[in-house]
Amino acid sequence: MKVAVLLLIIFGLHASALAEVRKSFVLNLLGLTDGQRAKFKAGQKAGLIELAPVNLPVDPPGDCNHFGWPVATLAGDTIVVMHRRIPGHRAKGAGKPHPKMSYGVVLNSTDGGKTWSEPYDLRECMKPEDRNRGGVVPLSHRAKFDKGNKSPLGYKVHLHAIGTARDGAVVAVNNHGVFRSGDAGRTWKHFSTALREDTFKHPIINIGPRILDDPQHGLLVFGNWFGEVDQYHKYDEKLVVLKSPDGGATWQAEEHPAGFKQYEPAAIFHDGKYRLVTRDQNQVRAHRQITWLPGKKPTITKTNLQDPRLVDTVDLSFNPITKRLEMVRSERHRMELWLWSIAPGDWAKGQWRRECRLFQRTGKFYTEADGFHPAGAVIDEKRGVQHIFIYTGHPNGPAGVFRLTRTLNTPKLAAFLKPVTANSPKSKLIDR
Repeated sequence: MKVAVLLLIIFGLHASALAEVRKSFVLNLLGLTDGQRAKFKAGQKAGLIELAPVNLPVDPPGDCNHFGWPVATLAGDTIVVMHRRIPGHRAKGAGKPHPKMSYGVVLNSTDGGKTWSEPYDLRECMKPEDRNRGGVVPLSHRAKFDKGNKSPLGYKVHLHAIGTARDGAVVAVNNHGVFRSGDAGRTWKHFSTALREDTFKHPIINIGPRILDDPQHGLLVFGNWFGEVDQYHKYDEKLVVLKSPDGGATWQAEEHPAGFKQYEPAAIFHDGKYRLVTRDQNQVRAHRQITWLPGKKPTITKTNLQDPRLVDTVDLSFNPITKRLEMVRSERHRMELWLWSIAPGDWAKGQWRRECRLFQRTGKFYTEADGFHPAGAVIDEKRGVQHIFIYTGHPNGPAGVFRLTRTLNTPKLAAFLKPVTANSPKSKLIDR
C-alpha cells in the first residue's frame, strides 16, 4: 500500500486512482466473497447492516502494520475506539517492534461512526520516563516481541478495557497503564503510577474489554492473573476484579475462585447483578457465564457456547429493543462472526440461541487470515443500532480496524441475513 500511494504521488495520478488503490486494500483486508459484498450493499441500503473502515495501516511505523483488538465506549453522542498498533498477532514472521508501536491508539466519532478523528497514540500524553518503562515493548508482551528483555519494569496489564464513568469521563486501561479523558476522548491524562510494578504488587492481569462504574465501589475492571515477564500465559483459576474509587488513579484487587482458567471476561450490570461471559482457557473451546456481586463468591454456569477450537473474546450487551441479552461471538476456525441471544430469565440455564451470521471472511485462520475480537461494542439506543468494532487482515499484518453497525431489530436482521447463514461451509481447522 505504501508503494502504491507513493507511485500515485510521484506520477500525479488522479484522486480516483488513489480511491481504487484504497478500495483494493480494504477488500484484501476484509476477504469478502462477492456474495457477502452484495449482501452488505443491500443491507446498508435497507438500514440493517453496514461495514466500513475505521483505521487502516496505510502508512504504518516500521513493521507495525497490524491494527487490532478494538474496544469502544459511548460518551454522550461520541464513540471512542481504542486499538493496538503492533507487528502482528503471531510473533513468527510478524516483523520487529518499533518505537511507535502502541497498545493504545484512540479515535473518536461524533456522527455515528461515519467519520473519525485523526488517530492519537495515548503514549503521547505519558511522561518520557514512563513511555518506555522497561523497554519499547510493554511488560506483558516482552516474552512475545522482546524475548531477551527480562526487565520487570512496566505496567502490569495485558490486553485492554474502556468505559464511560458516571461523570461522563472516558477511562481506558491498556498495556501502557491507565488513561482518563474528560472531553469524550479529545484530550487525555495518564495516571503515571496506576498499575505500575512498584505500586501494584500482584502478577500481570489480563483484562476483559469493558470498564463499569459502580456507585459504591467505583470503577471495575474484570480479569485474571496472567503471570510475570518470564511466565507468559501462567493463568490462575480466579475471577479478579480491579476496583478504583478515585476515577482510575489507584486500584485494589479482589479475587475469587472460578474453578477454571477464565480469560477476558465481557461484563455488564443487569437486573441487579454483574453478568459476565468469559473464555474457558483450559482448552480454548468454550465460553462460560459468571454471575457476581462485590464481595460475594461468583456463580459459574456452563453453556452451549462450544466450538471445535479457538474461541475469542465476546461482546455482551442488553438489547433495549428485543429485551434480550445479546452476544457477538467469533467462530475463529471458520472465520465467522455470529450474533447470539438469551432471555434474561433464562440466564441461569446457559442455553443461548444462535440468531444470525454477521460476517464471514475467506482464508485459513492464523495462516492467511486473522480476526475478529468483536468485544467492546456499543449500543446507540438513539439511532437504534449497535456498533461492533472488529479487526481483520493477515496475522502478520497488514490488518485493519472496521466498524460493523447493525440494527437492534434482531428478528428483522436475522430474517435479512438468513440466506447468507444457511449451509455454512465447513473448513479445515487451523491449530494455533
